[in-house]
Amino acid sequence: MQVSVDLDRLRDQAETLAAEYRAARPFPHVVLDGVVDVSPQDLEHFPPPEWDGWKALGTSYEFQKFVCNDIARIPQPFAQLIDDLSRPRFLRILEQITGIPALLPDPYLTGGGLHLSGPGGVLMPHTDFHIYSQLSLYRRVNVLVYLNEGWREEFGGCLELRTDGDAGDRKKVVPELGRCVIFTTDDKSVHGFPDPIVDGLWRRSLALYYYTSQEAADFSGDATTFWREHGAKSGAQKTRVAAYRGLLQVSRGFSLMAHLINPNQGMPWWKARQERLKQADGGGEPAGPGSTEP
Repeated sequence: MQVSVDLDRLRDQAETLAAEYRAARPFPHVVLDGVVDVSPQDLEHFPPPEWDGWKALGTSYEFQKFVCNDIARIPQPFAQLIDDLSRPRFLRILEQITGIPALLPDPYLTGGGLHLSGPGGVLMPHTDFHIYSQLSLYRRVNVLVYLNEGWREEFGGCLELRTDGDAGDRKKVVPELGRCVIFTTDDKSVHGFPDPIVDGLWRRSLALYYYTSQEAADFSGDATTFWREHGAKSGAQKTRVAAYRGLLQVSRGFSLMAHLINPNQGMPWWKARQERLKQADGGGEPAGPGSTEP
């Protein structure tokens, strides 16, 4: 019973992966196969749906989704995998790949840990909370490890990375056994799995989130998950969703203004915008958080 991470391979490929990460669309990410070594026998230790350690999330945005972020209850070898992905050696490699320095793991696994989604389950497209008030940190990177043997696209539950709007860029990732996805999480990194999981199957994964003590240079969201799709609604429900969207936009407008006027930001907002445009045009790497270089 041993799940391992090939850190030597990651270290040797970090420079290439960093270039791939920066160039990826619709937002910075990389999909890794063969780095996390997990066998079908290891999956026998993944808790079954009837396990009393699961917490049901209970919303239509996360229908049929269950989580466990209590490290004391997460069984081996998955607790060891979480530990391996929280150690300095992996953090240094993660910083090199993403270009984000001084990354910190979350000892509380808030929103992370083991995830399980059942038949009909979905995770509607969204962007994540950015401000982590519990530890006064800022969420910057998601790392997902999938634990599903023989999963195929037609089973549903495939991760979708996309931009806002129907015409935006999209990428679909099949949650196959051992596949690892690393991506920048901010106000533009819309992700989820809106295609329902087919009957009789359960989707298993491990999710870890990484933070910095310094705010991102550009506006990356606030303390709220921002849901982009809400399902079919009618009557009063449709009105309530419209009110939710309007109020959320007002709230985020205030958050954006607070970000722009904060003198302690790592980079003035207009310089951050110039860096994004420069990167989009292939004009070079963006300056890291805290840099004042143009």
